[in-house]
Amino acid sequence: MRTPPSTQRALQLATCLACGSDKNYQLGHWQEMPLSVINLPRTQAAAKSAPTFELDVRRCGNCGHVFHTRFDPDAVQYKDASNLVFNNGHGWQQYQKELAQRWFKEWNLEGKLVVEVGAGDGEFLDRFRQLGAEVLAFEPGPDAEACSRLGLRVKQNYFGAGEVAHFSPAAIICRHVIEHMADPAEFLREIRLGAVATEQAPVFLAEVPRIDKALEHHRINDFLYEHVSHFTEHSFRVLFEEAGWDVLAMESGYGDEVVNLAARPRSRCSLRVEEPTSHLKSVAESSRRFSESVDTHVHELRERLADWQAAGRTVALWGGTGKGAALINMCGLNADKAPLVIDSDPRKQGAFVPGTAQVIRGPGACEESGVDVILICTQWRARDIEHEIRQRLGLEAELFVVHRGRIAELTPQLEI
Repeated sequence: MRTPPSTQRALQLATCLACGSDKNYQLGHWQEMPLSVINLPRTQAAAKSAPTFELDVRRCGNCGHVFHTRFDPDAVQYKDASNLVFNNGHGWQQYQKELAQRWFKEWNLEGKLVVEVGAGDGEFLDRFRQLGAEVLAFEPGPDAEACSRLGLRVKQNYFGAGEVAHFSPAAIICRHVIEHMADPAEFLREIRLGAVATEQAPVFLAEVPRIDKALEHHRINDFLYEHVSHFTEHSFRVLFEEAGWDVLAMESGYGDEVVNLAARPRSRCSLRVEEPTSHLKSVAESSRRFSESVDTHVHELRERLADWQAAGRTVALWGGTGKGAALINMCGLNADKAPLVIDSDPRKQGAFVPGTAQVIRGPGACEESGVDVILICTQWRARDIEHEIRQRLGLEAELFVVHRGRIAELTPQLEI
């Protein structure tokens, strides 16, 4: 995941990043939140002294887009650090395989150039090469080396209008990147102008996390500082339409946790999409309910942990960065309250949770510590984590997840 650099600091985003409306409602506010996706601290001292930032999360009253209004792009240097979001679960891998196959077939990409913007380690783009496309990765950060190790042609640079004109791709892939951009509409307008100016019509294949379920379930830890935008299905479409793209297809996937679309550039931009007053009232009311649930959510989690510990049960939190680290910090779960944090990503093991400073341990620590209860802190991939715990690791601890603001046992019947 990579975003273009910015010369601005500490932006105050008064208008919606998807539609430009100045109508919005607060969902939550945290005065001190550390980064949880990049720059994982490697010492306890560094974790405790990790820089923190104000996180003011709001929802647009016009299109329903969720964004945070305070953002310092200079604090999030993707060019110098790897993105540490990790999901090697069976379900996620199968989803990506099927998505690549479907996009390849639906957009007739055999023998054609496919560019991926923010290609990360290159594994998704490599699927297109294996299927028969010509591929080119744009990855300005250190993960460009991983692309090279796969044998991919890679440009360690950003992608803009000039690159569209020079390379003439048949398809541009951009997955889990747009939510990190301080001005996603400008990025899309630039790509469109580069295509229109050279009479090209590449298909733009984009995917972002889908915030609809998090809003419905009152999940607070989806709000990461690095994610400036949180897209609903509607606001994702609005973003593209406002930036001058025709949306050709859209669908949710991976348990409705992500949304992807296909779009092509058009020669004329649309006007702002205004929603009826009834919609504005609905967004206002649902935003109020979400905001009021935040304190209850935090209290419930802290009380449940205390009850387990008072009963002599050993508890592990599963997820040391990303949404796991966000939940840990939002609820003030320091090493005294939650000493054992587990993560299955070997890159993170031995590092420390930013802010609260617990050491991040591997799954083997569950058996070593006699863990009775595992609280999965990353709800969006809870089923994949459950599969790993039960099938690969053979652990018998009880599994719980934060669900609709409460702590719920992760049973097969639980809809998450």
